[in-house]
Amino acid sequence: MIVQQKVSSIKLPINKNSDIQLIHVAAQSTRLQILNLLLSSKTRKMFPTQIERNLEIQRRVISFHLNALEEVGLVKSKFGLSEEDEGKRPQAVRYYSITDKGKEILRKLVSIIER
Repeated sequence: MIVQQKVSSIKLPINKNSDIQLIHVAAQSTRLQILNLLLSSKTRKMFPTQIERNLEIQRRVISFHLNALEEVGLVKSKFGLSEEDEGKRPQAVRYYSITDKGKEILRKLVSIIER
C-alpha cells in the first residue's frame, strides 16, 4: 500500500517499508548508536541492559528505540539466557541483533552522512 507522506513541503509516495521510510526511522541519533553498537558487537547480539551500559542511556529509552527498530525490521529479537555474570544464575533476557536490512540501511545512512 502506497501512502502520501509529507516530508518538509514535498509530498512523496512512500511504501510502508521503503528504504526512505526505514532511513527515516533509523536516522534518529539514539537509533543510529544502537544499530552501530549491534553491528560492532563481538557476539552480534545484546540485551537492553548491555546496550544501556555501553551507550549510557536509560534502559526505558533504549527499549523504546529497540521497539521502533524491530517494528520496521531493522533489528530482531530472541529470548535467551544471560551469559555475562559468572557465578550468578542466568536470567531470561531478550537479545537483539541487527538484521541484514538493518545493516544495509545503516550503510546507506553512513554514506549519506559522509558526503
